[in-house]
Amino acid sequence: MIKLIKNELMKIFKRKTIYFLLILSMIAVIIYNYINPDQNIPISEGTNDHPLISDTQIEKQKDDSERYINSMAYNEFARLYNNNFTKDSWQRLALNKERNGYSYEKIYDQDIMLYLKNIVDYEYNSNTPITNELYGNAINKYNEYVEALKSNDWKKFVNLKIKNLQELKSTQDFSEESIKEIDFEIEWYNLRLNNNIKFNSDIMNQYLDEYRETYYLIIYKESYVDKNSQSDIYELNECRTRLELCKYAVENKINYDISNEVGVILNNKIDARISFIRTFKHFNLIIIIITIYISSTIITEEISKRTIKNVLIKPHKRLDIIIAKMLACIVTIIISILFIGIVQFFVGGIIFGFDSYSNQYIGYNINSQKIFSISLLTYFIINGILKIPEYLIISLFCILIGISNKNITMSMIITLIICLFCNTILVEWSKVDSLASITRFFITNNWDFSIYLFGNISNINGINLWYSVIIYIIYFVLLLKMSIGKFKKLENWF
Repeated sequence: MIKLIKNELMKIFKRKTIYFLLILSMIAVIIYNYINPDQNIPISEGTNDHPLISDTQIEKQKDDSERYINSMAYNEFARLYNNNFTKDSWQRLALNKERNGYSYEKIYDQDIMLYLKNIVDYEYNSNTPITNELYGNAINKYNEYVEALKSNDWKKFVNLKIKNLQELKSTQDFSEESIKEIDFEIEWYNLRLNNNIKFNSDIMNQYLDEYRETYYLIIYKESYVDKNSQSDIYELNECRTRLELCKYAVENKINYDISNEVGVILNNKIDARISFIRTFKHFNLIIIIITIYISSTIITEEISKRTIKNVLIKPHKRLDIIIAKMLACIVTIIISILFIGIVQFFVGGIIFGFDSYSNQYIGYNINSQKIFSISLLTYFIINGILKIPEYLIISLFCILIGISNKNITMSMIITLIICLFCNTILVEWSKVDSLASITRFFITNNWDFSIYLFGNISNINGINLWYSVIIYIIYFVLLLKMSIGKFKKLENWF
């Protein structure tokens, strides 16, 4: 058997086309890394002056007391922002977060604006519900914030936020959901304080902001998620992963982008580590094309050239011959994967620098709900092993089609069209629950076992790891049996 496999490998690597495909894959890696389509353009947080609402516009709003009070408070906030602090100062960045807000009620993270509204309401609204006590408290709290901002003491500002949030929680009767939001805001400011993260636009602030935004995104998604929809649960898991990774990055002072297959922060800068992690995501199609070429030619070429007779008359069982050809295909596919991985490693290192390779793959296991880290090589090997079943099925299908129609070009075109259709249109169809009941039986929705890494699930209803294993085995056995059966009948063609 080993001798047969060696002979088949020699035949494969005598063909110039295989080297052409490998060179083409190397060029594709270079171009993709150079163009770098995953690279997000850094977007700094805008700290330009806030435009004021004109007096004329405000006068027109007097009949609508709520709009009138909001506009007056907005202008007071804008004057504080515009007239006291320079562009890109931490004060303006901190006030921007106050102005934009994240929480649904917009009172937990916008208390400066809330105090201003209470002050303006009391001073300009004759029918105000604001009491003297509430008005006096609002003035004191607002002045404390202004003092912290003007004294250039960001820690004092953060401590005021924590203190006022704690007071807010203890003095009012909130729902359980609101208390959770207040507690989160307190935790968020404590993360900033305890890790000495001053307001600016660096990567640590990006992690903090993404952590906060993702938390409220999860709350929003949980409000409408269909617990029977794997697509909804899949999206929630992605958000929870990003949430935990951002918190881990802040707590461990990770001053680089720990994005993996998908971005963790939006303002990320792709490095060699991230590009290497995404090797299969970027170049899966190239590996599929190599697989299709090898598998379509390994038997069909001998049939078309009539040299298959020389193989069949040798003292080897036909089962041994076809198994040897299949194993030779697998070995060649593995060599191709390693080749693309090595090229990506060096090309990414040359373009982005090799320094990031010292950083490990940091992930989140959804089942254990724990952060873990492994070496980049370990991740690549695991991911590669879990991708091989996909290439193996494609190889078997090519061999079967090749034996059946005896036409190399037709075998390659048919397989490539099916793969492209299944990886594009069928994927979109499968997101529809009514269609998923049918498409979940397709092998293409079950052959990529890398989607189950670290407790992840499929985004197609009715599909899980064990279901995919069963479907895969059924297809594998059928394709293998049909290919062997067709190969055994080859003598009938001559």
